Amino acid sequence: MTTLSTEQVAHLTTMMDERFARELDEIRAVAARSRDERAQEALTGTLADRADQVLSEIATAADYAIVRQDIEDVRDIVAARRRLASGHYGVCVDCGEAIAYERLLAYPTAKRCITCQREHERRHAV
Repeated sequence: MTTLSTEQVAHLTTMMDERFARELDEIRAVAARSRDERAQEALTGTLADRADQVLSEIATAADYAIVRQDIEDVRDIVAARRRLASGHYGVCVDCGEAIAYERLLAYPTAKRCITCQREHERRHAV
């Protein structure tokens, strides 16, 4: 059972909404930058030399990693919104206990209490 007040839920929801907007903006910016780079290459031909190609590949890989993380963050927010709508937000999916407000302030999409999260990470450590 969650122990969050209406005000706390409203604050956490605002935090998630703002993060959702930032993540989508970043995804759109990376996509636009990628389109611009492809257009530039089409106009100028192939990359001038190997160094330019390597730099382009590094930038693409970095952009890909950023977008992957942004997409994962958006998915976490969508899942948290679903838990909120179903009345399960702020409740640990493993033990059913309330997730501390302080934890949710640090990580509004948390689905586990800190104890269960540590255990989950220990079990799934690579």
